[in-house]
Amino acid sequence: MTGVAGFDAFYKNLYGDRWEGLRAALLDPNDALGVRFNAEGEIEFIEDPPEGIYRMDRASIEAAKMLHLPREGIVLDACAAPGGKTLVLAGCSCPQVRIEANELSSERRRRLRDVLDGQLPEVTRTRVSVTGYDAARLCRTTKNRYDAILLDAPCSSERHVLNSHRALSTWTPARTRQLALRQWSLLSSCFLMLKPGCCLVYSTCSISPIENDGVLQRLVEKYGNHCDILDVGWGEKTSFGAIILPDTAHGAGPLFVTHIHKKC
Repeated sequence: MTGVAGFDAFYKNLYGDRWEGLRAALLDPNDALGVRFNAEGEIEFIEDPPEGIYRMDRASIEAAKMLHLPREGIVLDACAAPGGKTLVLAGCSCPQVRIEANELSSERRRRLRDVLDGQLPEVTRTRVSVTGYDAARLCRTTKNRYDAILLDAPCSSERHVLNSHRALSTWTPARTRQLALRQWSLLSSCFLMLKPGCCLVYSTCSISPIENDGVLQRLVEKYGNHCDILDVGWGEKTSFGAIILPDTAHGAGPLFVTHIHKKC
């Protein structure tokens, strides 16, 4: 089944009686905070942000803040557009930390630069570089380089699908399986690029377990002797992380997140 009927059947099979309420919550506006930098260059998170303030889903902010950042070194935001999580990483990191905000798509990369140029204080902007690599292939030339990595992977984004007639009418079950393959290539590459002893956060805004625990299952099967899955400490626990769903999180999410430590 495809389209609206297929979409609802697929997710009702996953969520059962919960699906009706979750679907309604996905159609409502998400729980957003404002993100800005004050005159001292410090990041601030604002409840009920006024017009003109950069807005981010509350769960996305928490995912970026969760990454264990070094006191110095290089941090990779592997799929950085539209740029909100890069703002959080820049605002929460020490002045000695350099951040590589990577985005493969040239159009999304342009928007990423616009966000960084418009939101970051100049002193912070100078330590954030924008790159355009395919992060899934970057491991071929770059291994054990980064002191921390955030991978907010491209995903099904069911909230967006539900709010787009075109996306919903063309939905097929193959979508989540295809995206999971891309996510695995990104995650495995990022794991190889991470320095031993350092941490990686993997997140998606998908509610499909195939794209979440399913991708982590592959990592554990291949690299289980070389990694630990750390406790997220919030959200609804899953096999390898946690998920924040808007029907029980006051509109925040959806967001799946897991915290991975690469053993020395």
